[in-house]
Amino acid sequence: MGGGSYNYFVRSFAHLIGQPPYGYQVAVLHSRGCNGVDLATPKSFHSGMTEDLREFMNYVVKVKPGTPTIGVGFSLGANILTKYMGEEGENCPFIAAISVCNPFDINATMKLMSKPSFKNRYMYAAGLTKKLIKGFVKNKSVIMAGQPDLDAEKIVAARTMNEFNEAYAVKVFGYESAEQLNVSGSSVHYLKNIKVPTLFINALNDPICDKSTIPYEEIANNPYLLLAHTKYGGHLAYFEGLSLKPWLPKQLAQFVQAMVEWK
Repeated sequence: MGGGSYNYFVRSFAHLIGQPPYGYQVAVLHSRGCNGVDLATPKSFHSGMTEDLREFMNYVVKVKPGTPTIGVGFSLGANILTKYMGEEGENCPFIAAISVCNPFDINATMKLMSKPSFKNRYMYAAGLTKKLIKGFVKNKSVIMAGQPDLDAEKIVAARTMNEFNEAYAVKVFGYESAEQLNVSGSSVHYLKNIKVPTLFINALNDPICDKSTIPYEEIANNPYLLLAHTKYGGHLAYFEGLSLKPWLPKQLAQFVQAMVEWK
């Protein structure tokens, strides 16, 4: 959430896929207000916001006409990517895609992360909420100038992501509640409409995207979808060997190569 080209999982994959025997180009989409770029409008992004990805892909297709493209999404980006592909259906510009550590059901994930456990209260949920608040504070002048009805004190005082969304995202994006925002933005509802080969990779010990949210039945019912779940790997923490080299880039690169050759 709020990541970018500086993240290790993006950099390690981009480094490998750009070298022989692959030699592919990589374009990274940064969500609004992320990667050090200030907001130009009151709107940042939310879990199911696909408009920016759609504009991004329209641009890629325009400047690289005829070039086969493959989408790769990580974490919240995986949810946005998957939802986008479902919305596009037969018109999806990708020849294939990969979703890594997708939360699938945002509402269920939020509820699980709101439970009063040490992991949630002091680590993951708390850390992600602070990250959202930090982004708001950094862009407060632009946000409040264009959305004066927001309660800045209430936004900064949020202690959960749902509280933050109630105070900020719901009002800015025109939803009735955080739950409505979460449900409508969940990619699980769009899996049946995906029409390109898509690989889903999720770890069963993911502390953020709980294994209970993996939609086995929905994936099994769509012949274009393939699920690979691992026993370990946490949330985007796929390492191997004593040197702790990232395991994920090799798997992604092999799938990309296979899909290009198959197409």
